[in-house]
Amino acid sequence: MRRTLQIAGMGLSGLLVNWGRTILTMLGIVIGVAAVVLLASLGNGIQKSISGQINDLGPNLITISPGTSGEQDGGDNGPFGAAAASTLTQDDTRLVADLPGVMAASSNVSTVAPVERRSVSFSGVDPSYDEIRSVELAAGRFVEGRGEMVLDASTADDLIKGTPKEAVGEGLTIGREEYEVVGVAEASDVEFGPPIPESSYLATADALEISGVETVGQIVVQAEGTGTVDRAVGGIGKELKAAHDGAKDFSVVTQRELLSTFTEITDQLTIFLAGIAGISLLVGGIGVMNIMLVSVAERTREIGVRKALGATNADVLFQFLLEAVLLALIGGVVGVAVGIGGSAILPRLLTDLPPAVVTVNEVALAFGVSALIGVVFGVLPAYRSARLQPVEALRRE
Repeated sequence: MRRTLQIAGMGLSGLLVNWGRTILTMLGIVIGVAAVVLLASLGNGIQKSISGQINDLGPNLITISPGTSGEQDGGDNGPFGAAAASTLTQDDTRLVADLPGVMAASSNVSTVAPVERRSVSFSGVDPSYDEIRSVELAAGRFVEGRGEMVLDASTADDLIKGTPKEAVGEGLTIGREEYEVVGVAEASDVEFGPPIPESSYLATADALEISGVETVGQIVVQAEGTGTVDRAVGGIGKELKAAHDGAKDFSVVTQRELLSTFTEITDQLTIFLAGIAGISLLVGGIGVMNIMLVSVAERTREIGVRKALGATNADVLFQFLLEAVLLALIGGVVGVAVGIGGSAILPRLLTDLPPAVVTVNEVALAFGVSALIGVVFGVLPAYRSARLQPVEALRRE
């Protein structure tokens, strides 16, 4: 043990003798480790934020869309199937609303209508939509029937030039029909990025009449509870398939499936970014090897003297390998500190970024990889130093 400590002390003193070169050598490791920790923590933060926003929609939310997803056909495309012409109708919505395990269901029709010489995007929905999605209103109430509309705050300000409360009760014309503004929806706050603007809403029947179609674009469903989601999904699939003469021309997606897909995407993105950052760790490892080779060449006489005094090949190999590992470990410690500090500061400077989430796994991985780099790239210089013969080493000097 004492001999090991002596060798470790000699290795550390060897690094301190040329401290300027030691710092420059460690810089590559520091940058690489810091980049891995920073990018991984930002990826975790984005994943947490997206997961939170999906969960905020409600774990009981079920979405029925036209077309079939690869997952439901036995493929692996997840909940995002190819776009298809809609075959969903208001009758389908009423059928779904009466199924066991379903609390509420609403059609959803997207359309654009000219309002006071301005094009406005509307979502045509049923009154139950407010119960399912909890639309945030700055003033007024939600749509309850035909001839009513809810405007988003920006559109209300452009068309009516007043506060949300002043907008409620005003009349606006779409084509030749008069509509009453019964509410004003406000933008939804999110953890990062700009607020998501709320849509403007009409009754489903009005939206279908304006768009000139008979099918709805989507059906949103609220299950009675998390424990009834699977039962509701099974009932929806069975009854809608029967209503469509046995054709599976729709897909049913739960929040769990949606969350799983987004988690998979963000996991892959985080690994990809960390892999790119890991390239700088490789460059840093090459720098460690080059500097250690130079150190062996400069300290040939020292190696010869040590061997002449009884040091074994293993002692010399251990000393130079330890120096390489110490370089990498110290660089790893500094890099982890820089990465954690950067992950705390960067989201404050760039407000569109979510708060970073630093986990023990990423820190341990970055630190472990830096130590491994010290071992891998320190083997060759250490091996060369151990192979030197005392007489040859002293003669070279």
